[in-house]
Amino acid sequence: MKAMFVPELSHPYEVFEHTADIGLHAYGRDLPELFIHAAQGMESLMVSPEQVQLATTQEIGVEAHDHLSLLIAWLDELIFLFDTQFFLPRTFEMLDFSETHLRARATGEAYDAQRHEMSSAIKAVTWHEAAITRDDNSRYQARIIFDI
Repeated sequence: MKAMFVPELSHPYEVFEHTADIGLHAYGRDLPELFIHAAQGMESLMVSPEQVQLATTQEIGVEAHDHLSLLIAWLDELIFLFDTQFFLPRTFEMLDFSETHLRARATGEAYDAQRHEMSSAIKAVTWHEAAITRDDNSRYQARIIFDI
């Protein structure tokens, strides 16, 4: 199953302030799209997507026991890639997705202090108020708060 970002949703994510942290509401027509939008939103908190070139691709795989823990593991893995390899992904493609695992492809480049203006450094994804819900139109929404 492949899911790619399709810009039909007018607002795939929204940022909100939360005490000393920062939060994100992400939206999607299905769970793979929701996970892509959550990743795009999180990455946009660090560096504006327009500043990131599509130079390298990484495959990412994560496992968890349900959708919410899978979402948190997915975002945590992206933070880990930045912390260890300075990798800034800009685009995402879900290659395989189930309730307990996902395999995705992320394309971007390594952080370059001379070209990338860092907005926020994200330390972690928190479990505080984390949720995935569905609205009356069967669209998904995630609420995620990041420790910055």
